[in-house]
This record gives sequence, C-alpha cells and structure tokens, in this order.
Amino acid sequence: MIRSWPLTLLSLCLLPLLLALGSWQLQRADEKQQIIADIDARLAAQPRKLSALESPEIFTPVRLLGFYTDEYFYLDNRTRNGRVGYEVLQVFVSGQQRWLINRGWLAAGSSRNQLPEVNYPLAAKVINGFLYPVPAGKGLANIGAHARIQMIDTGLTAVLGLDEPAWSIRLSADSDTALVTDWEFVNSTPARHKAYAFQWFSMAAALCILWLLAATNIRSMITAGIIRR
Repeated sequence: MIRSWPLTLLSLCLLPLLLALGSWQLQRADEKQQIIADIDARLAAQPRKLSALESPEIFTPVRLLGFYTDEYFYLDNRTRNGRVGYEVLQVFVSGQQRWLINRGWLAAGSSRNQLPEVNYPLAAKVINGFLYPVPAGKGLANIGAHARIQMIDTGLTAVLGLDEPAWSIRLSADSDTALVTDWEFVNSTPARHKAYAFQWFSMAAALCILWLLAATNIRSMITAGIIRR
C-alpha cells in the first residue's frame, strides 16, 4: 500500500508535532479561561477601603474619597477598537495618601502636537477601581505635569511621591470620573487559542489526506475497485 517511505516517515514525524501544538493551544485556552474567571470573581467583590488592606493584591476592588490634583499624564500609544489615543494617569489625594489613578482612554486629536483636553472635578469625589501593579523601572527624573509618556514604571511613581509607588488604581466603568475603560486583562482570549488549535488540527488532517494521496496506492486501489464493479 505504501509507495513512498520518505514521505511516510516525514508525515510520521510531523503528525505528532501538529497534534501536540493543537493540544497545547487548547490547554492555553483553558488556562486563560481560568484566569479570566479568577479576575471576574475578584472584581465582583465589594470595594474595600485602602486603609483596611493588609497588603495590596492585584485586582482588589477599592473605594477612595478624595480629590484629583492637576498632576496628570498622557500614556501614549493606547488603542481602543482600533483607534489610537492615550490613557490618562492622574494623581488622586485621599486623606494623607497620594495615589496614581488610571482614568481610562481618550482619543488622540488630529495632530500629534495637540493633546486632548482632560477634564476633572475640583470638588471631592468618591471613586471606584481596582489595584494594578506598576512595573519596576528608572522612569524620568525631570518629567513635567501634563506630559506625554511612553510607559509607566516605579521610577515615575517614585518621583510623584506616591504612598505605594509599586501600585496604581484603574477606575471601574461605574466611576463617574472614568473615561473609556474596556481594560484588557489577558493578551489573548480563550477563543483565539481555540482558533489556533483548530488551525493545527486542520493542518494535521490535511497532512493525513496528502499522505494518503501522495505516499500510498489508495487512489489506484479505489480506482481498481470501481473498475471491477
């Protein structure tokens, strides 16, 4: 039945690899689904006062009473639904503590030289959000307020004199001072991993069909059977 052993051996080497890659993508989809479920469960909890937290934990819902300062920054190259814009980072004072709040996304203007206007209340406000870590880094020592920045790190937050430089707060969509939130918690969705798995399994199926047609006598055997009938 087999008329090409080199193609057969090549197919035997490739088939397990393709199946393994498809299974790995399905496993990644399950892992991402579990991560999303854990995040949703944590975000669904009642907001807590920061003073009641023993130690900060990512995605812990919090509620603060205080006011925004005029210290805000434009986090550059942030997109929502394919549109380019900025995430607005602004200092919020609650009691004696200073926190960096990510208020969400603003669309960029028609020109890079014109930054979008940031509006904020002057009176005291209650805001709802969740804790999110700030990556470690050196930051910019001489950054000014209302500046355009490429990234946020502990170097920047240390310069701002925050009480917790390693943490920021991302606003929830129900906060009235929130801009466009639509936070992305995982870099790829379970559906995308399942699509990748389908592609690998499809390639495995195509390899089997090509092997049957190119490396075996299946076509001639089927043709002979039809002729005999």
